[in-house]
Parts: sequence; structure tokens; C-alpha cells
Amino acid sequence: MTITKHIQTNIDMVTYDHLKHLSRIKNKSLKETIQEAIKEYLGRHETDLMNDSLFKIVGSFKTKEGDFSERDDWRQ
Repeated sequence: MTITKHIQTNIDMVTYDHLKHLSRIKNKSLKETIQEAIKEYLGRHETDLMNDSLFKIVGSFKTKEGDFSERDDWRQ
């Protein structure tokens, strides 16, 4: 099961109209169109995300319980 997060934002009317028009052309909901746009944007910036120092420390620490980045129950 994938956990989702609901977000809200404001966009100008021109951007909204373009997204709405694109949704109609592609026969998709506005929500689906925006989700695709976000995924595409993140894909283009994946290198930047992976070069972030925060991602470099994930998995670099060991504990007596094991590597938390490899455990499914690390939040418990």
C-alpha cells in the first residue's frame, strides 16, 4: 500500500487553464495531469536530489539492531 499526502497550492489562471486544457486533450483528470507533471519534474531533477548530502548519510550508520535503512520496522 502506498501512503499518499494531500497538498494544496495556488497557481495563476493561465497555468490553470493550460493544465485544464491539457487534461481534456489527454482525456485525464486535472489531478492525474498534475501528478504526472510533478513526477516528470522530479525525474528531471533526480541527480540534484541524489547529490544532496542528506541522501549520502542514509544507510551509513550501523546500530546493534542492524541497518535501519534496510529494515521495514524502523519507524516503530
